[in-house]
Amino acid sequence: MSTHTAVATTALGVLEVITLPTPTPDSDEILVDARYSALIPFDGYQLNFGYALQPGDYPGVLGFAGSGIVKAVGSNVTHVKVGDRVATLNIVGKKNKALQAFPVVPQSQIAKIPDSLPLDQAATLADNYATAMFTVFGTPNLAFPIPESLAPASAAPGRKPVDLSAPVIVYGAGASSGQFLVQAFRIAGCTNIFAVASSHHHALLRSLGATACFDYHTPDVAAQIRAASAGARFSAAADVVATRTSLGILSDVLAHAAREAAGPPTRLAILVPIKEGDSVTNARDSAMHVAFPEWLDALFADPSAVVLLPIYMFQLNQDAFSREYVMPVFLPRLLEQGALQPNAMRRLKEGSLLDRVREGIELLSNNKISGEKVVVDL
Repeated sequence: MSTHTAVATTALGVLEVITLPTPTPDSDEILVDARYSALIPFDGYQLNFGYALQPGDYPGVLGFAGSGIVKAVGSNVTHVKVGDRVATLNIVGKKNKALQAFPVVPQSQIAKIPDSLPLDQAATLADNYATAMFTVFGTPNLAFPIPESLAPASAAPGRKPVDLSAPVIVYGAGASSGQFLVQAFRIAGCTNIFAVASSHHHALLRSLGATACFDYHTPDVAAQIRAASAGARFSAAADVVATRTSLGILSDVLAHAAREAAGPPTRLAILVPIKEGDSVTNARDSAMHVAFPEWLDALFADPSAVVLLPIYMFQLNQDAFSREYVMPVFLPRLLEQGALQPNAMRRLKEGSLLDRVREGIELLSNNKISGEKVVVDL
């Protein structure tokens, strides 16, 4: 039996290179010769806190997105072939994860990329792109109508119309997923996109589609947003940071807007886990919540003002629309149209593979990365 190497957490706080059998893809799967893997804060959560891992899950291979070359395809796969260059979303099980030489990827989690896009840049795409598109267009989430340039209306029938001129807001827009959320709202046709991020991200965010930018380091940021909205009720909001601090600011902004203008409640998408503290990474003993904590219900007590939508990215494949379209159809089409910009990249290529992964997780866990995607050369 053929084998290959992978990087995994083998116990709490322990990171090792392990050997795994190289599987043959099933009928709906694709075997990828992986070249690059992206890292995200969730990899650090799993290594350092054992987050979403049970004792039987060890060793847990890391990596939720990558890129490479198709090596073999299952009998039902038609949208990619052997030799194609692909971006991969790696969220289902050990054999699927990105930090290994030969992951097996479900065909719903893979996208052919154009020859003009380098493979290392392609690795920055899939996880946070898919999160953003699932948030904005996913059936259980914000469920915006689908632009005709991407799919026919029959692909997602019965969707309620959305006032695309009403403001939407992305908190944490400078983060990788925040950048893609700004782009997803622009792709949806929104014309009034508010972005909340550090000021050094503002020029980039405007180029991605933001029409107004706010610095969350500013003490009166909530007042600034309220003034800029001019009394309009927000149609949708998304919180990438999902902390007690960020959600407190959004509560102030959205509740005020609801008092100022009539209309349906603002739908607030919150990327789980919800965190105590004020940043994506906090102290080891700082709680992270999968379910809504009591303080969140207290912040958003009026359902006529704001409706809360938890975004569980790992449930993407449970939504038939997202499973069929987000990666296999939308991503190649958007790249061909030049309608999607990858993140800036911090490529790690020095030292051993284990050294590179450790460096990447340390950068993310200590908030030393801002506006970039950490990509490990495999």
